[in-house]
Amino acid sequence: MDRIPPEVLLHVFEFLDGLAPSQVRLRDQPSDGMLDVKPQLSQSLKTVSFVCKAWRSLVLPSLFRHILWRPKISSLSAFTLNPIPLLRFLEDKRLDRRVTTFTMVVNFVDKEADARHITPEIRSVDLEWLWDQLFSVIDPLRFTIIAPPTTLAAFMSRMLFLDDAWSFSIPYHILSLARTKRGSPRDRSSSAYMETHLSDLQVSARENDTTRASQPVAASSSTGTRYRKPPACPLFTVRPWTSILLNEGSSTKVYRTYEFFLRRPPSMLGALLGCEEHPNDIPLIPPTIVDFNYIAIFPLSSHFEVLVQHLPKIERLFVQLAPGLGNRLLEDEDEMKQIDPADLWMERNTAYSSLMRELTIGAALTGNARNWSSLQVFESGDAEDKEAWDMAVEFVKRSGIKGWVEEREGVLVKHDGDGNEPGAEREIDGHIAAENAPTGPF
Repeated sequence: MDRIPPEVLLHVFEFLDGLAPSQVRLRDQPSDGMLDVKPQLSQSLKTVSFVCKAWRSLVLPSLFRHILWRPKISSLSAFTLNPIPLLRFLEDKRLDRRVTTFTMVVNFVDKEADARHITPEIRSVDLEWLWDQLFSVIDPLRFTIIAPPTTLAAFMSRMLFLDDAWSFSIPYHILSLARTKRGSPRDRSSSAYMETHLSDLQVSARENDTTRASQPVAASSSTGTRYRKPPACPLFTVRPWTSILLNEGSSTKVYRTYEFFLRRPPSMLGALLGCEEHPNDIPLIPPTIVDFNYIAIFPLSSHFEVLVQHLPKIERLFVQLAPGLGNRLLEDEDEMKQIDPADLWMERNTAYSSLMRELTIGAALTGNARNWSSLQVFESGDAEDKEAWDMAVEFVKRSGIKGWVEEREGVLVKHDGDGNEPGAEREIDGHIAAENAPTGPF
């Protein structure tokens, strides 16, 4: 065996290397243990690393290509999160630049803040230190945070509406940022990129001024604080991310409450789009994002309307609003207790009706709807409901709008005047595949 060239061994070991849970489960119901499932192939690769030092050196980069970090946190205000031991290990083993995906699972909840119905805060200097420490060592293609909604908001330096949080009882949300490749033409120097981003944010803020008054209040604010510049969140600009995924989990519990349709979930969606009150009035999504993936199981249609009315300028939109294959939520008697299933489907259908209206009629309008005209690909994660999908396709056909064509079940693409397909879509696990991503700057 010692005579086998390393290149041949590496080729053999590639057959033992499978997809990590963080690559295939981001659309599942969020939980702190959702990525604990260990693929059989990766276990085989780990076993190979125990054979000898030579084999271990060959497979080590593959074993640490997908990092799952569970930091121990005892306080957000004192900020006890410390990535240095992990980063030092990666640097010592020369694995720092081999990291492809980095997932941070935080199960800490600030109970005092929860009891007072306020969003916990992390000092800006602490967050800047954290992101600087991580991204000065690793250079991932995807960075994911799985955390309780209030904790996720603290990491984004934003506020949440928590008055109705008890009725939703959503334990975890997922926020994932990704890009197609390293060193792409979209990469820019930090200073130049930040200047462009801040300029775009200022323009967006001015455009939102006329519509913000009609939006729900995310946090109480005085006249003096409303126009104060919200804290920056370097995570969104530390790399030229091109894809974002927000998974808000299941909202079924709210359907047990009286007048559920008046409730409002604890959500980062409005903060990402910059369509709420200070400090959520400046979009977190940078202009490099061309791919938006939104997953929420039976969200209220009034909440989904936030995305419909404030869609960012993107090329591809993925939406999933019902349980996927393998999700037995509707068969769970405890989960469905005191819930009328008809309410669930009514809200889902209302949400899709609103989306299809904007996709067709709204694309020709001005104002916020103009971003719908930039959309080139729409994909639904709910195409398993064939009857509903066929109705959506028929609606598009009857609308008379030109260009939109059903590429396959669940996917609509917009062809140009010459009938050419767009080059924006060909997603991989909620992200645009590198070989089909646009190459121009955004």
